[in-house]
Amino acid sequence: MRITGVEVQVVEPGMNTVVAERLILNLSNVLVRIQTDEGVEGVAGSTTYLGAHAVASAVAELKPLLIGEDPLYRERLWTRLNQVSTIVLPPHSLAVIDCALWDLGARAAGLPVYKLLGAQRDSVRAYASTLTYADFATFEKEVAVALERGFKAVKLHVWGDPERDIKLVGRIRTLAGPDIALMIDAVGSYDVPSAIRVGRRLEELGYEWFEMPIRDQHIQGYAVLAAALDIPVTSGEVNTYTFTEAANYIAARAWDIVRVDAGISGGITGTRKTAALAEAFGMRCEIHSFGYALAQAANLHVMCAVNNCRYFEFPMPLNGYDQGMREAITLNAQGEVSAPQKPGLGLDVDWERMDAMTTARY
Repeated sequence: MRITGVEVQVVEPGMNTVVAERLILNLSNVLVRIQTDEGVEGVAGSTTYLGAHAVASAVAELKPLLIGEDPLYRERLWTRLNQVSTIVLPPHSLAVIDCALWDLGARAAGLPVYKLLGAQRDSVRAYASTLTYADFATFEKEVAVALERGFKAVKLHVWGDPERDIKLVGRIRTLAGPDIALMIDAVGSYDVPSAIRVGRRLEELGYEWFEMPIRDQHIQGYAVLAAALDIPVTSGEVNTYTFTEAANYIAARAWDIVRVDAGISGGITGTRKTAALAEAFGMRCEIHSFGYALAQAANLHVMCAVNNCRYFEFPMPLNGYDQGMREAITLNAQGEVSAPQKPGLGLDVDWERMDAMTTARY
């Protein structure tokens, strides 16, 4: 089997998502379709916050490295793409190609991706991942809705103002009660002293982890926080080009939990390597999945193939990121999501609807 074609399209549903008061992200979907001479196709999507056309253009430049290759040699192709792309290409471009190759390989094998990887389980507990809302009342309303839907865990994207955030996390703990797992993501908003102050309040309230308190690049700052706080400290999902960056943070004792995203950082291949690296150090690898349905699915399959990831991140509003799809990942009555069971990533695209939202092809 040989790769005969690679198609790339940018899908822009027009969904601006506020994840911090200062940060409005134009979420776009970069779709890659890899065709073969045997008629088997692989499809994947990477959710980009900004720069979707740069990602798609980079994928297009990588096509000559793929045409004529055996798509089942995923490890060789992953290594080659990483070797040629150092620094100069957006990491999403490599990631989405790798996810499409896994979808193709699993379809050829007649298996869902997580079973081709080597299944650990069929479902994962989910947490509702909020947006950043204007005021306390809206946060409380949205968290209440998530709990009514059946979530047993919630992550707050807070304002980035230590004083307001400390008040918010207390109010949400009171609302949720002691049995709901809570986390926060500060989107890199604090300095180290403020992060320590917020982190200590989170410890008092029994929050499960403290995500991206400072910018991801500040490895020494993370080491200070991890040493000062008992609550597990983790980065955002955007720090890791491949698993090798995670090794640097682990060696510096900068994280308590490793974080990665198959649609951003190394694809399914790189994410599995990152999870194995974390496991070797006795650490959890909590895989990010805030994005459109195909990106969610790629991450969910890895979660179901590793044993050191506890949660699936379910972006709010619920099923607000399923545009152009015939199927979606859904929450069950136990507050869990199940891996799709059809071959490949297991979610079918409605190409007529997806093409209607496509703004560019490469």
